[in-house]
Amino acid sequence: MKINAFAKVNLGLDIVGKNEKGYHDLKSIFVPITLHDQIIIFPSRHEQFRVYPKFFIHPEKNTILKMIEVCRKHFNFKEQFSITLHKHIPSQAGIGGGSADAAAVFNYLIDFYGWNLSLDEKIEIAKEVGADVPFCVFNHPALVEGIGDRLSFFSFKPNVHIVLVQAKKGVSTAKAFAGLDYPHLIHPTIDNIQEALIQQDYELFIKSLGNSFEDVAIKLVPEIKVIKDKLIELGCDATQMSGSGSVVMGFSQSEEVIDNCVNVLRGQVRFVRKTSLMVEPQDNLLK
Repeated sequence: MKINAFAKVNLGLDIVGKNEKGYHDLKSIFVPITLHDQIIIFPSRHEQFRVYPKFFIHPEKNTILKMIEVCRKHFNFKEQFSITLHKHIPSQAGIGGGSADAAAVFNYLIDFYGWNLSLDEKIEIAKEVGADVPFCVFNHPALVEGIGDRLSFFSFKPNVHIVLVQAKKGVSTAKAFAGLDYPHLIHPTIDNIQEALIQQDYELFIKSLGNSFEDVAIKLVPEIKVIKDKLIELGCDATQMSGSGSVVMGFSQSEEVIDNCVNVLRGQVRFVRKTSLMVEPQDNLLK
């Protein structure tokens, strides 16, 4: 079976603080985008895993295999699977490539075995693999809080075009968290971003964007700031890094501006792509 694993973007991200267990609490608007990996998966006598284009994924960081083992622990199935992953989502980008892959395989297993899981049960299992996986299971715009496990879904009609640009170097999530300067963090008002999306208030949306990780990410990868400045120079109304980076989003209501950004930056950066927000309700949202 062929399945798509959709990336996500953070439209605003606030690091609220640390909870009593030492985990970082966040508040952010997550929205799936059309950029996706493709996974071919089917039962097999022996476990097989291939990835194209060919690059090494450390076994301990392979979110797909980790998801299968987490589900095996919960449901005690014996089948092995042959998996081929076609990667299109860049790594160390802040747009959830590994999380999307894990979530897509989780949804495949739910359908394959006919597991009757509530929304909360899906979240509890998904978060064992990673903080962004619960959202990627549902692929619908949400206000995300806590460690990624509190999801409040909402709908809106997008009125913005987006370009994704990644520096030639990625940002390690672990280093981004370790480098946070808490007294001087940017704290965007996430509620304003949600309201702007729902009300289609583009001016408020542009004014409210922000990401608590940006300053530390720019220290780790200064090219991020160069990209942000270049996108503004090319006519974008605002820029913001997604997640812990290093992908920068450029926003405009003009598709022509976004297409020009792609044409100008192609070949100068690691990755550049026009993308669209996915806002249609997903079939698995309330199953």
